Amino acid sequence: MSDRRNLMRALGTVAGLLIIAALGWTVYNAWDVVSAFDWQPSAGWLVLGGGLVLVSLTLSAFAYEAILGGLHHPAPPVAATVAAWAKSLLGRYVPGNVLMLMGRAVMAQAHGVPKMVTLAATTYEQVIALAAAAMLAVIALLDIRSGSSVGPLAWLVLGVPLASLLLHPRVFGPASTWLLARVKRAPLGALMPFRRVLLMVVWYLVISALLALGVWALVRGMGGPAIGNPVGVASGFLLAFVISMLVFVVPSGLGIRDALFALVLARQVPGGVAIALSVGSRLALIVVELVFVALAAAWGRRVSRR
Repeated sequence: MSDRRNLMRALGTVAGLLIIAALGWTVYNAWDVVSAFDWQPSAGWLVLGGGLVLVSLTLSAFAYEAILGGLHHPAPPVAATVAAWAKSLLGRYVPGNVLMLMGRAVMAQAHGVPKMVTLAATTYEQVIALAAAAMLAVIALLDIRSGSSVGPLAWLVLGVPLASLLLHPRVFGPASTWLLARVKRAPLGALMPFRRVLLMVVWYLVISALLALGVWALVRGMGGPAIGNPVGVASGFLLAFVISMLVFVVPSGLGIRDALFALVLARQVPGGVAIALSVGSRLALIVVELVFVALAAAWGRRVSRR
């Protein structure tokens, strides 16, 4: 079973890299169009976009801290959890998010949090975040419902928010207990009340909106006013994000998200330009993430020394 999982992860990585290579080849072939495009870069829009993404990452870290704190008492220091969450972002580019989860579990265990509690907290986080992003992605589906180049499978996103119902204690409790029993572990000591789950959905709606608007501002800062309206681009990014995350064997939606987001942008600009902007936004997000990781890690070290 382990060999099969490793094979699937390797194939997912290869698939993502092949898609990126195909996107690069498309840009190369359309270089005349790309170079002729009226690029209007703006430092102000880039800074705004980076700031919005940074705020969304900060709120995401505190959201995870609130989830973990609700499942384990006493909760680890806030700075330690935020720093651990930030550092774990570096593991998202390994297929299946395994390294991300392992990193969180090891760092939380140093503060007395069992690994299974970290697994439960991460499950709550991932399902709620994906459900919230899917709710806002519906705007993109409504916007492109006629003759969409994204494809009919995109409408499966409508079912993603229903996954949050699986987090109801009457469902998540027995399911987690059964799974833990199979690996000879004790049941979870606490579950998140469903009212709190719904509250976290609202929290993640704000996070998703800030992230998506930040991406729009980044793309606007690279390409200029021809990019399109913020609602269409932002919700289109979330649509690409949700679909790519459902293909979990590909690390961080590598290639898939970029291709789908390019299709969204191609409704406003030439295809080669759309691909360049999509890949450029990916690189910009990585830079902002690295800045956030550095800041959160520095805060965690500073607090731990007191």
